[in-house]
Amino acid sequence: MIRHGETAWNADGRIQGHTDVDLTEVGIEQARLAADRLRGEAIDAVYSSDLRRAYVTGEVIAEPHGLGVITTPLLREAYLSAWQGLTMQEVAARFPEDFERYRRDSVANRPPGAERLEDVIARCASFLEEATSAYPDGCVAVAAHGGAIRGILAAAFGVGPELYRCIRLDNGGLTVLEMDHGRPLLVTLNDTCHMGGGSTEEDCG
Repeated sequence: MIRHGETAWNADGRIQGHTDVDLTEVGIEQARLAADRLRGEAIDAVYSSDLRRAYVTGEVIAEPHGLGVITTPLLREAYLSAWQGLTMQEVAARFPEDFERYRRDSVANRPPGAERLEDVIARCASFLEEATSAYPDGCVAVAAHGGAIRGILAAAFGVGPELYRCIRLDNGGLTVLEMDHGRPLLVTLNDTCHMGGGSTEEDCG
């Protein structure tokens, strides 16, 4: 699983959610470096969210393997309603009471109208079942969002949304999950050594 490359909204600290934002040049380079890291792997399929920042990342990763990208809305970031497009400072100014509740517990207190993290995990569980059924003994690359990758991990290990605030996922970071007849093994988490530097956190779930 690869978190998509940087977007302008990542760089500006803006909440993206379902907003379709393009990669920056930095983001494209992050995707290329991730693709170079995975070039020698025997990848059978590449999946991505249907949002451009993930899809373009997936295209870059798929190209050395001669593969297309299978897109699915199951891998989208969490929908964050009216907060999408705003920085956290702008959210605090416009929605002070909601922001304070969210700041205290962002899992239990979602933005008004936003997708519940339990629902993100449920759709990621559907994706995990779909991908492992289609490629039971294969290697699948997934270009997605921080929220979706956390959702896949939560679904695989049978835990709830409390996992979300315990995992950092950087743009272009690599996470490797092995599934052995339904038994998950987390091999690698947010490996960014192929990029040689820091990255921007949060889409923001």
